[in-house]
Amino acid sequence: MKLAYTPEYLTIETSSYLLQLAPVPHNSFLRDRHSGRLFAFAAGGDCDPTGRSDETIDASAWEVVEKTPSYILLANEVVSPCWESKKFLIRLEKDRMEFWHEINGKGSLQEVRFFRVCHHGNEFGFCGDVDEVFTVAPNFHEQRYYHTSQSVIHCYGTDFSLIAGCMALASVPHVLALHDRNDAWYTVFGAFARPGHYDWDEFRWNPASKHAPTAYIGDAVLGGGFALCYFGKKTVDGQWESPRLCVTFADGENQVLTSALAQAYDREYMPRPAGKKQFPDWWKEPIYCTWHDQAAIADGDKVDFNTPGETPVGELCTQANTDRWLDLLCKNNCTPGTVILDDKWQRTLCSGEPDTAKWPDLRKWIDECHRKGIRVFLWGMAWYKDGIPENEMITRDGKPVCGDITHPAFETRVREMVRKMFSDAPDCLNADGIKIDGFLGLPTGAGLKNYGNIWGLELQKRFLEIFHGEAKKHKTEVCISVYTANPYLDAYSDMIRLGDMWTSRISPRQAMISRAAAIRIMHPGTLIDTDGQFYYSGDPDYISLLDTQAGLGIPTIYVAEKLRHGHFYLQPVLKDLSAGDYRHIAEVFEKYRKENKLER
Repeated sequence: MKLAYTPEYLTIETSSYLLQLAPVPHNSFLRDRHSGRLFAFAAGGDCDPTGRSDETIDASAWEVVEKTPSYILLANEVVSPCWESKKFLIRLEKDRMEFWHEINGKGSLQEVRFFRVCHHGNEFGFCGDVDEVFTVAPNFHEQRYYHTSQSVIHCYGTDFSLIAGCMALASVPHVLALHDRNDAWYTVFGAFARPGHYDWDEFRWNPASKHAPTAYIGDAVLGGGFALCYFGKKTVDGQWESPRLCVTFADGENQVLTSALAQAYDREYMPRPAGKKQFPDWWKEPIYCTWHDQAAIADGDKVDFNTPGETPVGELCTQANTDRWLDLLCKNNCTPGTVILDDKWQRTLCSGEPDTAKWPDLRKWIDECHRKGIRVFLWGMAWYKDGIPENEMITRDGKPVCGDITHPAFETRVREMVRKMFSDAPDCLNADGIKIDGFLGLPTGAGLKNYGNIWGLELQKRFLEIFHGEAKKHKTEVCISVYTANPYLDAYSDMIRLGDMWTSRISPRQAMISRAAAIRIMHPGTLIDTDGQFYYSGDPDYISLLDTQAGLGIPTIYVAEKLRHGHFYLQPVLKDLSAGDYRHIAEVFEKYRKENKLER
């Protein structure tokens, strides 16, 4: 790395980039040597406490704090009206950069910005010779590219107010990349932290302007830059270091997430996934879940999803129905290795007690499945409030939101529920695994309170850590199936579901492929449950989706009797599975078992 001083800039040059640094409010420049793209930015950022706006009153010249053969550490002092002291720091390697704040003082953080700085009534930001923002987080519309004038949000939960904003996999790493459609290179930006400090809710490109440059709203969306949103839930009392905005480079869309995670692993901001995991063969067996059979009966061929069916879907997960569905599959040589009892087999979401009106003796039924060589998963929820006392809940503005896993009483309640599900004790169910739903419901945003004041990815981790650890105490081979996708959660993820496929395409095939590819990068040793996908297809050739599923992970069907399939704004099709459908399922299951050396 070459380092040089001029009257205007401190310049650092490597084979990957040329960085010219000036103190705020003067422009700094980054040239990506791979693509030739140039970026101009304010080398700093506001750290806004709740109810106040930070700014840079003054900034010192850039100082070399440390220089070694492998990296250079730079810093400058910032005078802030909100903090007793403040620094902006940069760590530079040959092909990587990191930017972060160090503040000292007291306050609750609303938002921490990078390359968006207020200075004496003006606002300075970030722009470059690019026209697209690429996100690594799959969403339900499969929108991966945004224009640079848009605001792009990654949330560890989700934001249903955003068009296409609902994440399809929960808690994906906060990584975005800037790109121009005329070339293949991406400049990659990821928000990472030391383990234990992933406690922000959202990562944003192009946060809202505080000082618009003109009266025209179209000019107010050109500020660029990045922000971490804490919504007042992060308290600073003394010295605090922000998470790192890590920058690297990728030579194609498929390398964006890989390059960002490589930097995080090397810097120990993320635990490196274990790689190939050891698991019993039965975990790989084909899966049948009852949910879409339930939905076919409840929804029929109605188009309006706002109108409930005569019977709620959850009331149809019964022993009588499930026996009929399994009998149909077995008679047609489509016997699954695992059956998932979906919403809502249980009395309440936090009891682990069966609804005896639907399941008179669920333990006996599960034991009978075991004698037939079929394993049983139960369906469960994360971030629910059914059956939980209000004093054990997370609240928003004083109103209960969901169970508070940081509360000792609720943790005890969850641990007892898990024991009931998986222990082979006489008063328990002796189930083999669980499909945990609802991770997108992770509470995020303003006005929240919980017992432990733990938020963001750390809160998601706390739930999984307790659930997974307690389950393994009662049955070492129990399988915990999730649809979170983040290396930070890898140790608690035995199986990852591709999730629902409300894609904008007529078929979910491409959405399945892209989600599976993202999961493989983040969880290279974890099994993929491909979920039931016929339901989401408007293609008459829905059945061939199962071939794709078997190539991506575990082939999974959600229908044994009646199939309802289609797409929003298309007339759905309601039909019985045909003899040809059963035959195709049987062939795929047989071929998959043979290829994976699964004995039945």
